[in-house]
Amino acid sequence: IQGSASEATLVALLAARTKAVRRLQAASPGLTQGAIMEKLVAYTSDQAHSSVERAGLIGGVKLKAIPSDGKFAMRASALQEVLERDKAEGL
Repeated sequence: IQGSASEATLVALLAARTKAVRRLQAASPGLTQGAIMEKLVAYTSDQAHSSVERAGLIGGVKLKAIPSDGKFAMRASALQEVLERDKAEGL
């Protein structure tokens, strides 16, 4: 149980980061945590609470804000474009 929504956001980001690092190290044992962290990216809506950005800063994970539409919903096509570009760049 977390004391605040901001704390819960941070804990969730740290848990996801740990899971990603472990999964990638299991697949490629030669990868260091530092090498993985350099390429790790989390995606969020441009409408996300400021605690999401703070969690990324504290957790050392790059965050990319995905544009929302007129109804303040993240556009799936915008997310897909960013994902494809980032994968092509080795992220």
